[in-house]
Amino acid sequence: MNKEHGQVTGIIWRGPDDLAIYQQLKEYADKKGISVSKAAKQLINAALRKD
Repeated sequence: MNKEHGQVTGIIWRGPDDLAIYQQLKEYADKKGISVSKAAKQLINAALRKD
């Protein structure tokens, strides 16, 4: 699979705002002891369940 520069779990990070969000996601993943990919999936699932 070929990834674009900055792509993580199918999400492409572009610009300083996106990088700041990625850094928050990485911090969250590190605190939970999980991968960034798994953290992104958890947060997306939690957000979708709220609706």
